[in-house]
Amino acid sequence: MVEAMRHRGPDDSGAEILATPSGTVALGTTRLAITDLSPAGHMPMTDPATGNRISYNGEVYNFQELRRELEAGGDRFRSGTDTEVILRAYARWGADCLSRFRGMFAFAIWDQGKQEVFLARDRIGKKPLYYGADAAGRFVFASELRTLLASGLIHRRLDPRALEVYLFNGFMVSPLTMIDGVRSLMPGHWMRVNAAGRILETRRYWEFPQAGKPGTMADMTADIRVRLEEAVSRRLISDVPLGAFLSGGLDSSSIVALMARTGGDVRTFSVTFDEAAFDESDFSNWVSRRFHTAHTEVRLRRDDFMVRLPDALAAMDQPTFDGLNTYYVSRAARESGLTVALTGAGGDELFGGYSFFREVPWLFNVARVSRFAPSWMGRAARAWIRRTGPKVAGPLKSLELFGPELAMHPGLDLLAAYQTVQMQFPSWVRKALRAEGLDGKAEEVWFGLPREFLSHVSALGDGRERLEQVSIASLGLFLAERCLRDIDSMSMGVSLEVRAPFTDDRLVEAVAQVPGRVRCAGAPDKPFEWALTRPYLGDDFPYRRKQGFIFPFEIWLRTPAFLDQMRAVLLDEGLSRSIGLRAEAVRGIADAFARENSRVPWSRMWSLYALFQWCQRHRVGL
Repeated sequence: MVEAMRHRGPDDSGAEILATPSGTVALGTTRLAITDLSPAGHMPMTDPATGNRISYNGEVYNFQELRRELEAGGDRFRSGTDTEVILRAYARWGADCLSRFRGMFAFAIWDQGKQEVFLARDRIGKKPLYYGADAAGRFVFASELRTLLASGLIHRRLDPRALEVYLFNGFMVSPLTMIDGVRSLMPGHWMRVNAAGRILETRRYWEFPQAGKPGTMADMTADIRVRLEEAVSRRLISDVPLGAFLSGGLDSSSIVALMARTGGDVRTFSVTFDEAAFDESDFSNWVSRRFHTAHTEVRLRRDDFMVRLPDALAAMDQPTFDGLNTYYVSRAARESGLTVALTGAGGDELFGGYSFFREVPWLFNVARVSRFAPSWMGRAARAWIRRTGPKVAGPLKSLELFGPELAMHPGLDLLAAYQTVQMQFPSWVRKALRAEGLDGKAEEVWFGLPREFLSHVSALGDGRERLEQVSIASLGLFLAERCLRDIDSMSMGVSLEVRAPFTDDRLVEAVAQVPGRVRCAGAPDKPFEWALTRPYLGDDFPYRRKQGFIFPFEIWLRTPAFLDQMRAVLLDEGLSRSIGLRAEAVRGIADAFARENSRVPWSRMWSLYALFQWCQRHRVGL
């Protein structure tokens, strides 16, 4: 297992096996050394005072303050790492230590006194933590799904519910994973497991905050600026080379502007394209010149993309139709000597940087009306869908909301609307794709979401205003389940740590005090964020319509060579059957995509290809 995740930590590794009265406990770690590069940071690390041991991935950015507090209480330290601070903080405060940590983390602590393992994951979900059990009941956990598979203890069996979740979203949603019986610990949760491998308790320790007492807009804006500046400065702590991804958009430019304020040299990286409609180099170069960064541009052409695609696909820990952009820019940064890079991820979710902030409230109204529509209307709509088939697209996806599923969770109308806007394959296409006998498992999934996930976002139904609910939904799904998971697997796949200041929990809590109708107004252009960051960027910053960091997939995937490559995989009937899909339906999508003037979105073709490649690579099937 340690060897299988060597890419996450090429600098050091270790494993320790403990015989306890209740069972055997094994901890293993690979280390990407960032603070205190000496052997003192070796893991698994032992606390000599308690005998506790830790296996850990991530960064606790306020570890120096916590260390001073612990030292004032009599603790002594042998290293300069945050790892040792976590160990001592747990010994002092137990599970309550999590409320003091600011950062991204997934860790497991063997508690020698209690004879149990304490596992925890950060609030937003930046670092993953997967767990499962073998037939004998042995509990196994890791930072990556493929590491669990490498243990030999987990059956390589596809979860039929996960297939429905993936077809709906184009990525997985926690706590399900693609592997039957393997789960993801939800963000902001901790778990206790005894030495015999039995889960004793799972508890949530953080959730998206409610708005507090309303203050003046000036006071709230000032507080957000303080938190943002602090979030960036904390993420500059490193004993290895550090830089930033720079697209030239509002989020990444703000991060670079605040990095430049520290007075040190700032290194920035951008991916550029020959296709002018996707290239943002004029804007990233403007920001680089303004803040005097050492800027590197990586020109990514279609042929370069194709050459490195096998490595990018290999870096996918779970199949996803997104994430390749992170792989290519991360690889460029790592090859240029960086170990740490900052990113603007999270700004769009906090400040309304997507068009769905406009679309979801409109569809929400449709959802509300559909609850009171006569039953015959829903039946007629579904019958029309069956007759019309794959020609139904765009706004007509709202017909999904006339189904009986909405009545199951009436307080989550807006979440259903959000999912419908984001949907990858509509219900009639998913039904055509699913092999016979899988419809029952698909019915256990609600609008592309595992039932267990609904309790995680139950706060959406507590009377929050609509744009605030859209922001929470996008933080919990678009950011945590898609972007952050892809960022972690793709960047750690090339041994690069990526830090996201906009996901700082104190910053998120400060932003949450501003009504959603204010901070998310004007979507997707984020005028509130522009007003917030204007003092850092300057009045002449080329503020513009939101573009987003997008690859020219639509163009590249339709080239004959790439089409042939994808079709060779998708038309493998044996592979289709092993995954639980109808080969004729997959062929229909592949053929339709290949036609001239096809209306099949590239994301559907690509998400199927990513799924087939992943299952083939990891020998996973039903």
